[in-house]
Amino acid sequence: MGLLILISFLIEVGVLLYLEIKTWHTLYTPLNFLMLPYVVILLITIAISGKWGIVDFYYPSILYWNVGLLVFAIPSYAIGYAMQKNGKPVCRPIYDGDGLPRIVVVLAAVMCLAFLYRLKQTLGSSAASLGSDEFGMDFDGHGLWAHLSKLNLPLLILCIYYVDRKRWWLWIIILLLIFITFLHQVKGWVIIPCVTGLAMRLYSGKTHLTFKFVLLLVLGALLVFMISYIFSLVVGGEAMLGGAIMELILNIFAHYVTSGVLGFSVDLAAGMPDKGSMEVLFAQFVNIINLLSGNGEIVSQVNNVFLYTGINITNVRTMFGTIAIYTNPAQFIFVTLLISSTIYLLRVLAIRFDNVYVNVIYFYQCALLCMGWFEYYFFHLDAIEVPVMTLIVMMAVLLLNPPQKKAICN
Repeated sequence: MGLLILISFLIEVGVLLYLEIKTWHTLYTPLNFLMLPYVVILLITIAISGKWGIVDFYYPSILYWNVGLLVFAIPSYAIGYAMQKNGKPVCRPIYDGDGLPRIVVVLAAVMCLAFLYRLKQTLGSSAASLGSDEFGMDFDGHGLWAHLSKLNLPLLILCIYYVDRKRWWLWIIILLLIFITFLHQVKGWVIIPCVTGLAMRLYSGKTHLTFKFVLLLVLGALLVFMISYIFSLVVGGEAMLGGAIMELILNIFAHYVTSGVLGFSVDLAAGMPDKGSMEVLFAQFVNIINLLSGNGEIVSQVNNVFLYTGINITNVRTMFGTIAIYTNPAQFIFVTLLISSTIYLLRVLAIRFDNVYVNVIYFYQCALLCMGWFEYYFFHLDAIEVPVMTLIVMMAVLLLNPPQKKAICN
């Protein structure tokens, strides 16, 4: 029965992939960003489950993705069909002018200097060790610096998108921005802007999708992960770098990659002991309203139910797993349709206005979908704060340097 569920899911993914490319004339669409990484992680998880003490995989958990992807595809095909029927383009180039505007470079340099100054301040005032989660919170986990840190993300995305041999010096800014983001010790918020910038490069033809590119991308993600834990365990925890630490980091990496899929598998097999209210899925909006109204109650996005996967404990459940935990069947369909419709309408806006900044917002949301194998990211404030910061950058650029048309669409 488990094999039948898996085969039916893979057939569904193949059909949806074909229809998605036929509808939008490109591989780089929200549905593909969501389902293709999940397929890879799912197959890896199934391959190692039941071995080396890891729990067995519960195949019915795939069924939520069967249903979720079908529902997610409805706005895609409806909007795409309507655009084709009315003679509207479904794929248009990113027009990025003559290159990265000077104001963006200046702003990125200023932010780098400001956060390096903030690092010096935190080193002098925080009792936490550099590389620890506590140090990350003291560094930019609250207040003005937390909001300013979100401005770094669109700047990092833009620098990744524009970097080339002539602008090799952008690598200095890119590495500094990654280092600054890295200090917060949340790996997803390092990976997501990098995925966004790379996706825009692939879509625009600046970079081509090859086996070498995929290999370098996987190795780069592994390197970021390993450096993060070396930084945390060796620098923050004062452990000695050696074979034992490297083995521990590889074990943690295996847990990180499988924690969402296995987390939901174990959760569903246990009868979803962490069922909750749908308001968690809209926590950032609920919290903003509560703060403005003086209610003061903060809805937490953190799942307090930790489950053991055989490697370690986890509280993440994949995107559709988390949606299922906080909804009934009708609400599950509603939330999925809402997210899909919103991001596909962003794609329409990206095609309509075809400037690099609208595409940053669109591809950033796609990058959040790309992490759907791990968790549901749309209840974080970053999901709306980063687009707002991008619009601020766009308005500054449009006032000083209106972009010219350029580039191609793959």
